[in-house]
Order: sequence, then C-alpha cells, then structure tokens
Amino acid sequence: MNLDRELIVRAQRGDTAAQEELVSQLAPMVFRLASRFFRRREDVEDLAQDAFARFFSKISQVRPDENVAGWVSRVTINVCYDRLRKLRREKAAVEGLGALPTAPNRPEYDSYENVRAAVETLDAKLRIPLMLKAVEELSIKEISGMMGISQSNVKIRLYRARKKLAEILRDDYA
Repeated sequence: MNLDRELIVRAQRGDTAAQEELVSQLAPMVFRLASRFFRRREDVEDLAQDAFARFFSKISQVRPDENVAGWVSRVTINVCYDRLRKLRREKAAVEGLGALPTAPNRPEYDSYENVRAAVETLDAKLRIPLMLKAVEELSIKEISGMMGISQSNVKIRLYRARKKLAEILRDDYA
C-alpha cells in the first residue's frame, strides 16, 4: 500500500484532514489484522482505535519515505498482543480465585466451522502467522517484517501451527 508522502507530512504537522484520510486508507488493513486476533466486532473496533491512537501519538517518528503501512500493521499487531497479554493476566487472576465454570461440550460443527474453531484454539503466536499466510496470502518475508521475528521463526511457527491444527482436527474426527 503506497501512501502519499505529502499526506503523511501533513498528518505529522497536525492536519486533521490528512489524519482522517490516513485513517480511511489504513482502516481496512487495521481491521483485518485485528480481526485475526479477536472475533467480536466491538473488540476489533476498540483495537483499531487503540492502534490508530498509538500510531498518531508516535507519528513524528514515522519517515514519510518508508513503508508506513508496514509500520501501522506492526503497531496494530503490538496493540493486539498487548490486549492478549492483558486478557491472559485477567484470566489467570480469575482462575486463581477458582471462579471460572467448566466449559460445556462443544456443539457439532460443519467442516468449515470445525476448522475455524480448531484455528481459534491455536495460541496467538501460531495462529497469527498461519492466518497471515493462508488468508492474507502474505509472504514469509512480509510476515517476518510485520511480526518483528526472523523468517526462520515464521517458518517454524507455520510448521507448528499446521501440525497442531492437524492434531486437533484428527482428534475431532476420530
């Protein structure tokens, strides 16, 4: 995604029209990335708002000639990881109190829903690269840049995600 250099410079100077234009151009990507972490629309909207707030608070650090869309995607992923960490801490605190009821048995799913549910059970560090590769059709190099990890690590995570997914689906059909 190529963003107009002048638009970024104007946004850095505080031009609200330029900032609104950046949001409108980047929003589909930000929403798509956030929806890979969370499914509820309200959560995705909150994450997108947090990502844009963080982006605009640090916009002075952005170099207009660089890959701004990549920078925003990295900010979005970081915001999502922050939210996951927060939820994990909250869940651990509640579990420490013994207040969580046991989950009821899963309802039967058709094939698509079964695979989707299996993907949802993957840890975020495995699910995100898998979704970026399979759904967003990004290259290993692009995923590496977005997630801030090496290309080798992306390949390892993809392998582990596919292996774990196969195990989950095999268990479901056994």
